[in-house]
Formats: sequence, structure tokens, C-alpha cells
Amino acid sequence: MMEISLNKKSLQVEEGKTVLEIARSEGIDIPTLCFYEALGPYGACRLCVVEAEGPMLRRQLIASCTLAVSPGLVVETDTPLVRQSRKVVFELLLGRAPDSKPLLELARKYGVESTRFPTGQSDNCVRCGLCVRVCRDKIGVSALCFAGRGQKKRVTAEFSKLSETCIGCATCVNLCPADAIQAEDQEDQRRIFLKDNTISRQTLVSCRICGTYYHTQRFIDYVTNRSDLEEGLKVERDLCPACARRHYAQAIVGELSGY
Repeated sequence: MMEISLNKKSLQVEEGKTVLEIARSEGIDIPTLCFYEALGPYGACRLCVVEAEGPMLRRQLIASCTLAVSPGLVVETDTPLVRQSRKVVFELLLGRAPDSKPLLELARKYGVESTRFPTGQSDNCVRCGLCVRVCRDKIGVSALCFAGRGQKKRVTAEFSKLSETCIGCATCVNLCPADAIQAEDQEDQRRIFLKDNTISRQTLVSCRICGTYYHTQRFIDYVTNRSDLEEGLKVERDLCPACARRHYAQAIVGELSGY
């Protein structure tokens, strides 16, 4: 354990924790876009900056998600400099993603209603990197990547073509904090896209019992191949989640009824 000061309050904290983790455990609200606990710190969006200083650190603005606690660290999360920095970052993000409702709501929460920066054409992507990282580091297929630099930096599929590795799981859609990546299901087809940039097209599988299209064959194969299944268990791969639950519940009840 070590002692730090957080908003003028002395705390005993564990080694290895970040300032963001400690602040949130203390109920202190710090905005983030690029942070997701399962992926670890990244420090891309710069919304989580705090003012910090310590024995080996001169006073400065620094991303709280990447700042590990150290003995004697002094942190302030709501100084005029922090608020000004956060305001500029929100304005820059709103210039890049002016039609993103989640971003607009988050900005308003912190008192930012508009931006001084030009908006122009936008895909509403805030370049937080969550989609790229989760696809690469957790799903393990690397269907998404960044292309270009500076203002031309964008999220796209590999080689800027329709992805050949995407499994259609839509994890990127669920994690996107700006609702920039979308999934659209029409009959037996799923399209994952970022405004006019189609990333993937996948064929959906229909449930053997109810006929509902529920997921892609690639996703089903991926989950089945990585599941730690009990030996001898017959996996019904052509059932939607609702029908699968009923199927296995009936199977269990049937087995137990003979006792």
C-alpha cells in the first residue's frame, strides 16, 4: 500500500492501480471514450486528463487511465486547467463527430454545447481505437485497422476492402462510444459499416426451430471451436439463443425426470 492525495484527500491505495481506477472507486467522475476495462489503458482520447505531480513528476496534465499511482502522488481532477483542456478536447471531437448523439450527450454533461472547429463531412468516428483493439486483442481476427494519418486517419477493414476475416460478431458495434460503427440486418444478410464505408457483409443463419435469423456462420463456428464443452455433449449449432435455452432446459428436465 502507498499514500497519495486525490482532490486534497489522503488515500491508501494498492500498487499497480491507475489514477482513473482509484478516482472511480472514490466516486469521482472522469469522462472517457477510449477506455474499456477489459482492454486496459490506451490514452488516446485525452478526456480523462488530470493535474498531477509527485516526487518524480513535475506538475502537468496527464491521462489518468495511463498514470499509475506512486508514493506521494498528488492529483487534482477538476482544476481550471483540467476543465479547459477537457473543453478543447470535446470541441475537437465534436468537430470530427458532430452528429454523434452519445458524444453530444457526454459533452453537454460537462458544459460543452458547440464547437469552434469546422465540422464538414464526418463519419462520426472519434478514432478512440476501441473497435480496432477489441477485434485484434480480444476477438483475435484483426478485421479492423487504422489507415491514413492526421486528419485522414480512419477506421477501415484490412486493405480498405471488404473484410475477409470478420466473423460478424458486431462487438465493435457494441463497444463504439460514438455509435459510428453500425450493424444492419436485412433478411439473411448482415452489413457492418461506418457511414458509407462497408466493412463486412455476412450471411446470417436461421434457427432450425423458429426460423429467426440470429447470427453469422463464422461467429457460430468461432464460438463453438473456442468453447470448453463437456465431452459427449451434443451442441445444437442451428438454434437461436432463445430456442437453445428451451432445448437444453427440456433436455435436462428429461434426464432428471427418471430419478
